[in-house]
Amino acid sequence: MKFSRFQTLLKKAIAASAVGKALVSLATVFLLAGCQVYQFDRSSVSANSTGSYDTGTVPFTIVGDERPDWLVPESPTAPRVVVSRTTETKGSTGFNGASFLGYMVTLSLIPYYDEVQYEDVYALSWQGETLLESRVTYSIDSYLSLYFPTPMMFMGSLNDEAAEQAVARDFITDHHKDSVLATIDQQRRDFEQANPQTAADIAAYLKAGGANSVYRPSAVLRLIELAPETDTLAYHAANSQVPGYLELLPARYQAWLIGPEGLRGIDLQTQLAEGVDADQLLVRMLNAYPEQSGDIQSGYYTGMTRAHRELLKEAGLPEGLVDRMTNDAPSAQLLAAAKTGKLRDEDGNIRIPTEEELLEQLVRQDNLGKYMSPYTSDDVLAEWVNSAINANIGATVGTGVGAAAGAYAGEKALEQIPFVGGFLGGAVGAEIGKSVGRETAISASGGWEAIRASSDRSFDDIHSMARYLKAKYGHTGNFADAMKATRQIYPELAEALARAY
Repeated sequence: MKFSRFQTLLKKAIAASAVGKALVSLATVFLLAGCQVYQFDRSSVSANSTGSYDTGTVPFTIVGDERPDWLVPESPTAPRVVVSRTTETKGSTGFNGASFLGYMVTLSLIPYYDEVQYEDVYALSWQGETLLESRVTYSIDSYLSLYFPTPMMFMGSLNDEAAEQAVARDFITDHHKDSVLATIDQQRRDFEQANPQTAADIAAYLKAGGANSVYRPSAVLRLIELAPETDTLAYHAANSQVPGYLELLPARYQAWLIGPEGLRGIDLQTQLAEGVDADQLLVRMLNAYPEQSGDIQSGYYTGMTRAHRELLKEAGLPEGLVDRMTNDAPSAQLLAAAKTGKLRDEDGNIRIPTEEELLEQLVRQDNLGKYMSPYTSDDVLAEWVNSAINANIGATVGTGVGAAAGAYAGEKALEQIPFVGGFLGGAVGAEIGKSVGRETAISASGGWEAIRASSDRSFDDIHSMARYLKAKYGHTGNFADAMKATRQIYPELAEALARAY
């Protein structure tokens, strides 16, 4: 009986000891657990809030994710302005030597201290241009320990910098409110003082203080409202280059003014009235289409909608032209036919260009390309090629070492100098030889000015050049000599010719 009681007490003691060890272990883990605390420093805020503003009436409506209730539109039909708020990192204050020393000496018992500066940006923009901006800088301090929880002595967010940024964002909202509403009040006074009424007044206002004012859209609207009852479209066309003007126009006028200069609806209508053939205009539209899709964003028919096109068709513009007023890429067949300058066959159908016509699209009929053609438009060798052939430049500068030797032979007998001879025989010598050989070939051909002056055709890229020359002149008797001379000017042509089909 006594033995059984002893066993029970022993088990309880063992259990209590295990619990005690667990508690000690947990306490040890807690005491030796490192962490990082982030703390928003309110004293670091660069602006002061006076609290003198609650709300403000503004000459615009608000779009965007940021919808502050303290900006009250004066009219639901006012121009739309995007309100945005972003945070930019300004950078750390740099390595804190004193803090790091204390951190190391105490084995991280004293946390390492760092400070990161941020800038909170409140912006109002219209048609992609900033009209007003409020910037407030602030700092977030961080305290780091690898082994101890001592950073928790500093009030802040544990391992969560984003939480402190949210605290900072809430804190400085009133600073932005004061700054934005005070600026709008000043811009209102400036606008009322200028009180632009005529087109000349508005133009002067927009070039001066109105360029960066929230009253700029209002000024543009006034300019639109000044349109006369007669020749209204011509008036709008004359002012369409004013930034933001086109976007505020009613759709019935907007439709005529979207597109590249010379190919807008108003331009096409004028040219048709002057007797220009619709197919000729279509060819111009197709040839104006950007080859790189990214270029479309800066022009062409960006902003043209189906509703716009319907308005133009109803007004009498040919459907074939109106349907092409889009940023959609034309078909390869249509684009190829347009580049030949002849869009349709004798039956009125879109014609399929011949192989010869497709080949001719590779060459420019001028000397403004990157690579000059060794053959002129008369299918004879350009003067600079004849000069190179007559000078036997292909034999002289056929290799890198030969090029260098040819260039310097008149000055020094380099082969008699051991170091230079070995230098030229290596890879570096080959590269120098190629460069010197190219310059020698250019000089023997009369120089760059002479090469360009005696060329009336050129290419935009080396592969178009190789394909065209090989297909057009590969069978001629002087092709090998012409290519040997041309390769000295354009060394990359050799590889391009090998790949050309």
